[in-house]
Amino acid sequence: MMRHAPHGPRAAAPSTVHRLLSTVFLLAVGNLALPAAAQVREAEFRVHDRGELWETAKDDGTLGAPAPLDPFEYFPSMDWPGGPAELETKEEQRSYHAGAGLWIGGRRGGSVFFTEHGPLGFSPGASFEPIEEVENFVESPGYDPAEAEETIVARFTTGSGLMVRRTSRAWSFRGLNTFILLDYAVTNVSGEALTDVYVGFPYLLRPSYQDVNVHNGWGDDFNRDDDVVAYDTARALVYARDDTPNFDLPGDVGNYWAARDELRTTGYAGVALLDAPAGTGGQAQPATVFWAQLLNNGQNLSLSGSSPQALYAILSGEDTSLQAAPDERITPFVLMAVGPYDLGPSESVRITLVEAVNGLPLEVAVEGLAAQEELPAALDSLRASVDRAAALADSNFNALRLRVTPPPAPALEIIPLPSSRSVSVSWPPIEREWVDPLPLSAGRITEYRVYRSERGFIGPYERVGRVRVGNETDSTRYYDEERNLWQFVDNGVGLGFAYHYAVTAVDGDGQESWLTNRNVDPVTVSSSAAPDAMNVSVFPNPFRLTSGFPSTDDANSIVFNNLPARATIRIYTASGELIRVIEHDDPNTGQAVWDQLSTARQRTAPGIYFYTVDSPAGTARGSIVIIK
Repeated sequence: MMRHAPHGPRAAAPSTVHRLLSTVFLLAVGNLALPAAAQVREAEFRVHDRGELWETAKDDGTLGAPAPLDPFEYFPSMDWPGGPAELETKEEQRSYHAGAGLWIGGRRGGSVFFTEHGPLGFSPGASFEPIEEVENFVESPGYDPAEAEETIVARFTTGSGLMVRRTSRAWSFRGLNTFILLDYAVTNVSGEALTDVYVGFPYLLRPSYQDVNVHNGWGDDFNRDDDVVAYDTARALVYARDDTPNFDLPGDVGNYWAARDELRTTGYAGVALLDAPAGTGGQAQPATVFWAQLLNNGQNLSLSGSSPQALYAILSGEDTSLQAAPDERITPFVLMAVGPYDLGPSESVRITLVEAVNGLPLEVAVEGLAAQEELPAALDSLRASVDRAAALADSNFNALRLRVTPPPAPALEIIPLPSSRSVSVSWPPIEREWVDPLPLSAGRITEYRVYRSERGFIGPYERVGRVRVGNETDSTRYYDEERNLWQFVDNGVGLGFAYHYAVTAVDGDGQESWLTNRNVDPVTVSSSAAPDAMNVSVFPNPFRLTSGFPSTDDANSIVFNNLPARATIRIYTASGELIRVIEHDDPNTGQAVWDQLSTARQRTAPGIYFYTVDSPAGTARGSIVIIK
């Protein structure tokens, strides 16, 4: 078993698979240049997208995907809350790091060797095997509770003759879904004896990364440094949080998103060492815990600007000259390393880590800037996640041993009902077939809970319904015998608003499934076509940047309601210039959406606009006020 060092670090002296360049993520850290020696290849990758924490695992040893090849595609980089699978804009991404990698250094015949696999560059000569993903969802036939729900395996051999097998595991189960376990096996296949080998895990651990996305694009500079890094010796946990709530600058730079009146970063992100052999001389692990200011030290933290000997000195803990001062606000580069090991031919070392994010829930984040004061207290939630991960690793990754086996979430059918201005959520009676794999439990499904979000896929979600299995009243009210489905009709929705739903199952032990059945595309309740144009209305009016639709996808939508089945909408500026014509021809809805774009696809400026609605059933006129 691993032995934790009795002291902290030495003092100073981001599943649908898209293309991704594994070496261009220096764009994500702004002013740094792409290393000249970077390996140019497109990394194959898979995404952990099952629980609350989402992560991109690549075949080259790196984690996260901050700079996709297509600038309009975004991928998880320790995203919490994670999702959906395809993001429309970078503002939707909730990334807590900007990339992670693997360093290995040691001595061969007395000479130092050093291999860099991200996050800032790549050593040449590596070979890669196809990445593998195994899905073992709790709702799937043949589910094995002794295995993770998602397992991704990457295998590659470094140019220095070390074969690496990284197995990453994730679960959706409540209590186990805020971390990802990373199991590394490093084998010497060089045919030579290697000594003083250290294996390091560099992270661009950065909760404020998403603030940069929202406020200032992908770039960086020193007056946006606001991450604080610390080390929990008892857990071998290095972690970071976004410290600055708001800078008094245009664009609300800092941990606050004024456009949504929301605290942007509500969590702590951390990496902890769970297991590693003692060093060859009995050294406690981790051997090195180190963090530095990235912006002015990037070239010193990659082979593009430094020597193998210099980086080996950092990896082994011999050189701590770049160590950041306690409580310094930085853009962090974090390194945790184990060693030293002597590895003869074919000998291996195995290391287990966990990366975790946890903190204040979204329902607190949407309380606005005041939530920042509560953030320090949320550190306990990160520690609890790491403790649960450690228990799971000690149980050989078998959730059954922890008595954590919730029932599955049912598949959903979600249909808007314009006539009644409601939404129907239906699901099959899985309680008749599901068998709890946990022996001697009261694990039959006892109820379903219906959740709804008005702000987007990630939530926050509120419970809007409850269906008790075996209750005669609920069976009469919610069970559709003809279709053999449970059906909950949500009458508490507003016209034109976008909603996401989830239904969970709860067993007799009180264990509840996770929100794995959320609808990715929001459902919107439209109004029925009106018989005339007497009651045409516009929502929201006035339009304010913070008072539009609660879904990010509809952030610029202005909706015309109560339209006849056929109508022509014309929108004019205050000076009478016609800027947009919308033809509405749909007998099933009385709703049309203006995205605030002109016919030339230009975004409209703040001001007063006039509209006319002409139809065979009559006409309507009105004004729209846009405030930004």
